[in-house]
Amino acid sequence: MEVVVKPYRKIVVHELIEYELKDWMDIILAGIRSVGGTMPTLFWCDGVVFQTSPFNPNSESIIREQLKGIVHYSAVTFALKERFENEIRSDKGTILLIDVSANPNFAKLAKKLKENSKYQCQR
Repeated sequence: MEVVVKPYRKIVVHELIEYELKDWMDIILAGIRSVGGTMPTLFWCDGVVFQTSPFNPNSESIIREQLKGIVHYSAVTFALKERFENEIRSDKGTILLIDVSANPNFAKLAKKLKENSKYQCQR
């Protein structure tokens, strides 16, 4: 038996949504509080906190693209955060962060997000 690892070769993001970190945390925590949800979790990689929004993974066209090595995200929401911490706390609640730096696809995505940040030049 042969085992083949075939990484994705391209990530296509159809919309970038960027916030200042504090503003985004307030939005997330207000939404969670209003529906009584669990503690939210976001990804962190190389100075960027982000969340991907995929298209319907059961869609035939999305499956076809993935088999060709192309991942499509409907949107990626992100904010700059230089240092990794396990959680971000505020008086409104807590958000968990997962360090995904070991994932080469997320490392490339984080680099591209920083390049497209409207706040990067202000730092």
